[in-house]
Amino acid sequence: MFPFTNVLITASSLPATKTPNSTTAYLFPSFQRIRSISHTSEAFRNFATAYLKAPKLHPMHDGLSAAQKAALTRNMSKATLLPTPEPITKPMVLICGHGGRDQRCGILGPILQSSFRKELERRGIDADVVQISHIGGHKYAGNIIIYLPPSLDENALKGSGIWYGRVGPEQVEGVVEETVIKGRIVGDLLRGGVMQGGGNIGRIVEAQLKAERSEEDQGKLRLRPRARA
Repeated sequence: MFPFTNVLITASSLPATKTPNSTTAYLFPSFQRIRSISHTSEAFRNFATAYLKAPKLHPMHDGLSAAQKAALTRNMSKATLLPTPEPITKPMVLICGHGGRDQRCGILGPILQSSFRKELERRGIDADVVQISHIGGHKYAGNIIIYLPPSLDENALKGSGIWYGRVGPEQVEGVVEETVIKGRIVGDLLRGGVMQGGGNIGRIVEAQLKAERSEEDQGKLRLRPRARA
């Protein structure tokens, strides 16, 4: 419907909304949570119009009528018809566990969820670790996305989502150390990422590599997780 607006919608293993016949939506990289969206066509239309449609149309749409353009464009006034968004303030680790689509994610998903929960708890980090449905590229299992909220002032990756592939339980400790704690990207595992305001993850990688080369020149060594073969 919106070929120039990339939106991924995925289900998760987060606890169900306490309000009957409603759904809670988590929005990234805006880091917002909207609780208790009613299971009605009107509520879902308002949600899509307020948060999912394109804020600005591509020039390819110039030939459309004003009414057609309006139907495709985001309208934040519809947000007033929905529950008020609240900020997401703790890290979220999303792990593809869609076994119905591919057994590689179906097998690794629960293992990684348990490993991340144990490692984060060991380090005293309050974070949500959940399984989600298909995010693409099952040959890269385990697929994970780590969202680090803007409130993590000391983390250079705050306000971004880092997508890793081929993550195994043997790499969980290193990923938590490097990305969640130190705000550094594990280049060997990186598949992509998103940032608030449309920032470029590639620029962060370039700056990090430059800093690492400087550290090597100064004789500093640092262990990094490595991808599985």
